[in-house]
Amino acid sequence: MNIQVQACGAAILLLLLYLIKRQRSVGLFSEKVFFAMLLVTLYNISLDILSVALLVWRQRFPQWFVWFICKSYLVSLAMVTFMGLIYAVLDIYGEKKHRHFISRCLPFLVLGAALIYALPIACRVEGNWTYTYGPSVLITYVFALGYVICTLYQMAVYGKRINPRRKRAVLTWMLIWVGAAVVQFFNNELLLVGFAMALGMVILFFELENPEARIDRETGAFNSHALLDYMKLCYRSEKTFSILTISLDNYQGNAEETEDVNAALKDIVQYLENATDAKIFKNVERELILIFSDEKELYAALPRIQERFSGVWNAAGDRAIQLEPLYMLLPDSAIANSAEEVFYLFQFYKYESHRHSEGDAVCTIDRFVAQERREKKEMEDMVRAAIDDDRVEVFYQPIYSTKQRKFVSAEALVRIRDKDGNIVPPGRFIEVAEETGLITKLGEIVFEKTCRFMKMQKIWELGIEYIEVNLSVRQCEKKDLARIYMDIIRKYDLNPACINLEITETASIRTKQILVENMQVLIDFGVHFSLDDFGSGESNLNYIVDMPVSIVKFDRDMSQAYFENKKAKFVMEAAMRMIHEMKLKIVSEGVETKEQMETIVAMGIDYIQGYYFSKPLPQAEFLDFIRRENMGRGNA
Repeated sequence: MNIQVQACGAAILLLLLYLIKRQRSVGLFSEKVFFAMLLVTLYNISLDILSVALLVWRQRFPQWFVWFICKSYLVSLAMVTFMGLIYAVLDIYGEKKHRHFISRCLPFLVLGAALIYALPIACRVEGNWTYTYGPSVLITYVFALGYVICTLYQMAVYGKRINPRRKRAVLTWMLIWVGAAVVQFFNNELLLVGFAMALGMVILFFELENPEARIDRETGAFNSHALLDYMKLCYRSEKTFSILTISLDNYQGNAEETEDVNAALKDIVQYLENATDAKIFKNVERELILIFSDEKELYAALPRIQERFSGVWNAAGDRAIQLEPLYMLLPDSAIANSAEEVFYLFQFYKYESHRHSEGDAVCTIDRFVAQERREKKEMEDMVRAAIDDDRVEVFYQPIYSTKQRKFVSAEALVRIRDKDGNIVPPGRFIEVAEETGLITKLGEIVFEKTCRFMKMQKIWELGIEYIEVNLSVRQCEKKDLARIYMDIIRKYDLNPACINLEITETASIRTKQILVENMQVLIDFGVHFSLDDFGSGESNLNYIVDMPVSIVKFDRDMSQAYFENKKAKFVMEAAMRMIHEMKLKIVSEGVETKEQMETIVAMGIDYIQGYYFSKPLPQAEFLDFIRRENMGRGNA
């Protein structure tokens, strides 16, 4: 009997079954479909071997039984290609829609089976070669080819929805199967199809369905890839769940502490597996995620877990370690719209919680938090789109010189228009841009557009000596800041003295060394600096002493407090005298009335900026304002 090839295929499939059963399963729908596909393929090869044996010894068995087994083998052959179609479209449809897709395709499988059983079949035995032929065999190839064509069609139409690895693996499996089927069709004695299917299953296993690929080797928990796949499955299947995240990211000290925490994670995972019914995943180096079936299970397990963390865990060697994790809860997965949004919410919340919490903290992500982050994500996308579509504009707020009695400078302020052309308030997008790092790109755009504006309009002819441009904290962290800005100034052939860059006190605290190095290079180049928002936050005069600035800008709140609070009045007057004694200039921001303006002038402050003179203006309106005020009436 020529069953050696089929026997090898069966041995391969049995090995795959062993490898699958020896590891825990995440419970993915793809795992279930693949396992069913594996059983059907093993069933097919087993029937192939049995049919060959019956054909060789057909005189010993009733003819109807021999033909029934042979045709059952052909039906199972069509079933394998049918399962290939079902497996290929896993990413296209959710679990419910996938079951509906199966129910629509099942009648064709039943029809094919009925035709295979109904049509005649014949066999031929030549030496060691045994095979079947006839209409029943031919219709099997027709239906199998139909399933292959349907699979290719689904991939072509919905290719973007399919995991590229799944698409590649399924196509490879089908190429091997079709190649073997063509060879066997024209050479009936070469029974290669069963073995080709087994090889295809090996490819699918190692590319997609190997359980060990979803296990974290250090802890034994499921890994982050399994976590994403499982949550995607739940969302596609509209199955709700609850999440508890145990984060130990605050333990990032010396090498010994890091080693102890990593070793303790294994002990923690073993405890959680015994103490809860949750699926346990290791997301990143020091973070475990537990997925419960519902909120009730989550809140029942949380007190036990917290109590256990009050004790010690086994660490490296004979050491023990006590840990204080950050707990983050997502009681209802329906709060988020997708698995990706779950990660986004936890990433943000962990960052915020580590900043504001210490010790054994429990943070719950509710619908309010999710909606807030969703709105910020939409704003982030809007900012990115505005950058790509060149919808970033620069407005200019005039700055009045109390000594020259005219407008000698302006502050450049970023504005963004939405797709409908409406201005988006800066308060809505600035914070998001800073959080995401987009503020760096926005800052560079504002600076380049400001330089282009100065060059094209020759604003110095209107009495404007310089324009102030803000530097964000993120920009101050860039080591190549000076080079980038100097290149832009050279590009427009500007006098560096017409540029004044504003830094904030926050920037001087967090990135002082890099910032001072950049400032010194730019100052040597001819650029000037001012310290913005003096009087807010942790303001003190040491910032002015340490930073090489030529102008200090009093914050709006400080300017307004001067007129409302006697203590603030004394503080502002004392600060003004000290700053002037250091030969620095002062800008008072937020001046809104004539009385305030006259008082500030009488104090001897050098420059005034505020709504009393003008709000920030678009380029054309700013030019009209300066021409009218400087070239017309000559003063304010």
